[in-house]
Parts: sequence; structure tokens; C-alpha cells
Amino acid sequence: MYQKITAAVLISLFIFAGSCRNDDIFVDPAYVFTRWSLAVKVLDYARYSSCEAFPKPPDVFRELYGKYYYADLITRDLGEYNPADVRTDIDGKRYTRRMVYFECSRVERRSGKKAEEMKGEVEFIQYMDEPGVRRGWLMYSRTIIRSGTTPD
Repeated sequence: MYQKITAAVLISLFIFAGSCRNDDIFVDPAYVFTRWSLAVKVLDYARYSSCEAFPKPPDVFRELYGKYYYADLITRDLGEYNPADVRTDIDGKRYTRRMVYFECSRVERRSGKKAEEMKGEVEFIQYMDEPGVRRGWLMYSRTIIRSGTTPD
């Protein structure tokens, strides 16, 4: 009896595993945003640079995020992903891309209070060739602007 149940479970697992598609899935940008945001908040350069395709040097990083950091990142929209849209970076390495549109708050580091609401877009890229392909999706370029509102 147990052999029949075990056989049925194994067959079900093989059928289920075989039916799963092996598509390239775009990793939720919230993960990269969360890592990036935490790195900026705690001024962790190593974590910050792991999220960026072309990270700024450490001294520029500290200057950029020394007074403010970004919090409450919310993804509003994902641009269309077209795997056939292959581009090259400044070093000639091939990548695919996807735009991510978001909103967030800019927080004053010294007081911990929200200074203003922001919105923007980030171009995420994923390299197609070694060694970059192992790094996954990276933040390539971004635009962050004031949305015109300030917290109460």
C-alpha cells in the first residue's frame, strides 16, 4: 500500500516538475531596491555597489548620501521587457534592460524625518555574458525628482 502511495507521489512530482516552464523571470525590483535603500541608509558601500552596474567611488557615495537617504520605496510600474532588445554598455558588454517606475521618500539623515516625497525611474540591466551575468539585475541609470509634495 505504501509503495502505491509513494509511486503516486513520485509520478505527481515528475509531472508537476515537467510542466514548469523555464522562462527567464524578471526578479522583483523590490528586492534590489530594498538592498540598495538599506545600503544607502546605513552607508554600506559594499552592499550599495553590489546593486549597481557602475557604482560611484566610495567618496562620491558618501557625499551623495551623507545628508539624505531614500525610504519607503514603492514600485509603481514595470516597463515592458523585450529579451530581443539587446544593447551594449560603454565597455561593449551585451545586456537586456527593463525600466522600473517608483515613488519614495527622501529622509534627512540627522533628524530621521521625511524631507520630501520623490518619484523616479530606474533602468535595470542584466548582462548576457560572463562575468556580469552572475550578478543578476543591476541598477544602471536612475532619475529621481521631487513629486511636489512634502510630508506634514
